Amino acid sequence: MSTPTKPTVLIVGAGEFGSGTAVSLLQSGNYSSVTVIDRATTLPAKDAASCDVNKVVRFDYSDPDYSRLARESIEEWRKPEWNGIWFESGVVVSGTELDTVDGKFARAAMANVEAHGTPVTRLNSPEDFEKALSPPATTSVPVAKFPASARGYKNPHGGWAHAEAAVAKLHKDLLALGGKLVGGAAMKDLLYSSDKKDVVGVSCEDGRNFFADRVVVATGSWTPSVLKGLMPAELVVPTGQAIAAIQLSPELQDKYRHIPVVMRFDGAGFYSFPPNQDGLLKFALHGAGFLSASGVPRTTLDPVADKETKEKSLTWIPRESLVKLRHILGLTYPELAALPFTFTRMCWYSDTVDGDWVIDYHPEYPSLLIACGGAGHAFKFLPIMGSLIHARLENRLSSHLSTKWSLSRAVGKIDPARVEMVRKPLKVEELARVRELGDVAPSSKL
Repeated sequence: MSTPTKPTVLIVGAGEFGSGTAVSLLQSGNYSSVTVIDRATTLPAKDAASCDVNKVVRFDYSDPDYSRLARESIEEWRKPEWNGIWFESGVVVSGTELDTVDGKFARAAMANVEAHGTPVTRLNSPEDFEKALSPPATTSVPVAKFPASARGYKNPHGGWAHAEAAVAKLHKDLLALGGKLVGGAAMKDLLYSSDKKDVVGVSCEDGRNFFADRVVVATGSWTPSVLKGLMPAELVVPTGQAIAAIQLSPELQDKYRHIPVVMRFDGAGFYSFPPNQDGLLKFALHGAGFLSASGVPRTTLDPVADKETKEKSLTWIPRESLVKLRHILGLTYPELAALPFTFTRMCWYSDTVDGDWVIDYHPEYPSLLIACGGAGHAFKFLPIMGSLIHARLENRLSSHLSTKWSLSRAVGKIDPARVEMVRKPLKVEELARVRELGDVAPSSKL
């Protein structure tokens, strides 16, 4: 009796979703080959959402599914293999006193956290916030005075991860396990079986073809354009989210290195980080986001956008976002808000209205799995994301999560973290100028 041939898998997209899936598949030993291809010639792709200075890792969710999965992820992040990539700084959340959508979300998240026995510290006064935002290990970090009515909490079990390093580790792991990683292979079209009833591979813009028994498309915010006409309209939309960072001096880096991640649930969607190993202190806005005119992310890997940005001395984010970032940073750490910004970046979410991911087979093509829709909160799940997609590939994912992440689901709810926020068109004429960043020449970011 002959031994069944192990199937082959082709994964399009070498970010968190794609690379994590490859590692999980290879670790199982159930596949004869796993190949990952990506449009970027240099990997990790510098303009991918998963390739960034850092990302928040927390389990402060109002949704019990994501809260549970995030706790599982944090247990993985704590393992030695992630040393130097994962940092448990703690997370401070403000806004629980507000009778707004944000305030209700923050209170629900706090209740979820406390229900699992996490020793959170409730913040009930300006002095509580000052103590939480300027821990004893720090050297007199000046903190803005919070209103007497402000409420929040500090969760010690959370922090941040060095995003680019985490994806680079996945690449190293998949290669060590015998997988193939091919850069500079931008997908052009799907390849179909002779009867047109299934997908058998993809063709690339440079003329190469890649074939496999199963095809996973995990191209992040590029997925709607890569699979144009094959996905429900408006289910997944690329939205740009404003990011900026400050390069701290060695003295300031040491001064601020023990501060927590800060998340302000006061309607602005602002969050900030401690400085990373290079002294970069990043802060950002998590909102409805901006839409590019073409429907494709506008990044420095787009030669037209890169040329225009340089010739016009533009930054990558709108002026209104730049002003908001500086203002809200000043409401937390005023000393930092007075410093020049070093760079800006537009982080392009693979966004969904309901905040739920898409991990599902295409209804017309039984060998095509689509994994995208990270919606700005998927990175924290990196250590387990590959296993979740792997489970769906083998039809082992629970029916509850399969329905939640279905490609054909009815979208009736709105992401609770972004209710009442409205997406806006990204207009080049509204981008901030380089001179508005301050006296330090900005670095080129995506």
